[in-house]
Amino acid sequence: MLQNLIICVNAVIPQAIFLAIGIIIKKGKMVTAEEVKRITAFTFKLLYPFMMFDNLYGKNLEENMNWPLVIYVVGLLAVLIAGSYSAVCAFEKEDFNRGAMIQAIFRSNIVLMGLPVAINLFGKDNVTEVAVVLLFIVPLYNIMSVVILEKFRGGRTSILAMVRKVITNPIIMGAIAAVIVLSLGIEVPEIIMQPVTSLADATNPISMVLLGASLDIHGIREDRKRVLFCVIGKLVIVPAIGIGGALLLGFEGVALIAVVLMVASPTALASFAMASSMGSNGGLAGEAIVFSTIFSCVTMPVWLFILKTMGLF
Repeated sequence: MLQNLIICVNAVIPQAIFLAIGIIIKKGKMVTAEEVKRITAFTFKLLYPFMMFDNLYGKNLEENMNWPLVIYVVGLLAVLIAGSYSAVCAFEKEDFNRGAMIQAIFRSNIVLMGLPVAINLFGKDNVTEVAVVLLFIVPLYNIMSVVILEKFRGGRTSILAMVRKVITNPIIMGAIAAVIVLSLGIEVPEIIMQPVTSLADATNPISMVLLGASLDIHGIREDRKRVLFCVIGKLVIVPAIGIGGALLLGFEGVALIAVVLMVASPTALASFAMASSMGSNGGLAGEAIVFSTIFSCVTMPVWLFILKTMGLF
């Protein structure tokens, strides 16, 4: 049992270390908040396409396309959005806060906090199912966030604008490139794949350090109850629902961990920018990211340990 705990903690510790480095950098005033934002945007656009391409290239997507898993995570996301929508609307009366809170509960940082944990557990060549989940979930996160935030600011969603945002998302662009290359049977020369893989490998440490540098734990005052509501929903209730359903359907191994990382990862970093730019409470969104990220370094190993002890991966 102790060995299982060590394995699960070790899978998350690198992420916590990168976060800590980012916090130290911020405390040491090596970068300004504006510089962190600019570098983060640059990193997202430059590195994320390579990360997604590298995780899909060289894999037989037909063999690795676990359709029961895809159907489950898409259906699960619908349930989580409906549940968080109902719970937040019952708890919070101001539309200004509702969109940010709903997004904080259902939208996970599976790219930054999830995929690296899967790689630590199974190795880089064995996590295609996690990348496949990303391929379907990331566009839906973006679409549904836009719909929800527009609703609570009283606006109307543009289908064309949403499609454009999804297609130009760096993660989706990398996935589309990989799918095209695989479909056409193109073999990328090793001399090109080497820098692609190097950039892909750099994505997680750089992004996690930047996430640590962007965290601000001093902003929470009047939003304490709202943040607590979001964090408990994100790290306890959502994982319990998602993992419980996956176990009932018999998922195990990498497929099960793909579900775990989708539901047990903290709130997505992108939810702050989206809430701020679409008339919702950006400060509250940022606070939910901070505290869900910090506490997920404890809760994620716990969920993994429970499943590891049950012999499910």
